[in-house]
Amino acid sequence: MVENSALKINPADNVVVAIRNIKEGEPIVVNGQTLFKAAQNVEIGHKIALGPIKTGYPVIRYGEAITRATCDIRQGEWIHLHNTQSALMDMAH
Repeated sequence: MVENSALKINPADNVVVAIRNIKEGEPIVVNGQTLFKAAQNVEIGHKIALGPIKTGYPVIRYGEAITRATCDIRQGEWIHLHNTQSALMDMAH
């Protein structure tokens, strides 16, 4: 069995969470299944896009929209402050 490198927390999530440091080009493995390769280095605990996320679309973790993409995000890309903004402002209105 292949060692997992990431965890999908909720079936509705469009991201996985790195459970160890991952290098660019390394396979992303969830539940023993290789899904794709990392588009860049990702540190443990950070999010990785399961598929493309278009600008303005939600980043879903725990089954909830936690941020919105501020640019197009490719599958395998690291998701963090450089390409998202909080979705909490949407909830306040």
